[in-house]
Amino acid sequence: MAKADQAPQQFHFQKSDSTARVTVFNSLRYIMAEYDGTTGITRWTRVVPAAQRENVQQWLLKNYPVVIEAPTPARRRKAA
Repeated sequence: MAKADQAPQQFHFQKSDSTARVTVFNSLRYIMAEYDGTTGITRWTRVVPAAQRENVQQWLLKNYPVVIEAPTPARRRKAA
């Protein structure tokens, strides 16, 4: 059983530069899933055994935690 802090060996992860998405690849470079860092949701595109799927999702949440951006307050208009 792999430790939770180690990435599963049969999967590779690639973070997008422009968005908060992480793409999960298998050893043959097939896209297996996409993880959204703003929502914490993993969308699987291929069938993966439940144990491996849970392991990958836990690793993603630990290493790429959900980032919640605080809304910027609206500027007030100056009274004339």
